[in-house]
Amino acid sequence: MRIIEDGFYAHDGFAGGPLAEAALRRAGEAGQRLDRLQEDPAALTDAQLCDGVRRALRHFMQREPQADQVFSLARQIHRGTHCAWLVFNRLTLA
Repeated sequence: MRIIEDGFYAHDGFAGGPLAEAALRRAGEAGQRLDRLQEDPAALTDAQLCDGVRRALRHFMQREPQADQVFSLARQIHRGTHCAWLVFNRLTLA
């Protein structure tokens, strides 16, 4: 096991510790938000859809996402393309 910083360590290609668990929790919550948006995107205005996507990405990244990311994902959802947000039970390291 290699300690990267307090609360975050690496072992066998996966991250662990409280910081990794928090990142996984945020990823799961962001995925749930995006799934709710994809249930019936036609019921939302373009502005509501973009705002929902922005909020989901901002929650996950903990910073404001780039506008082109938001518009691209919102456009895909509006077209009916299902955007899968896969969250695993362990955080893999790049």
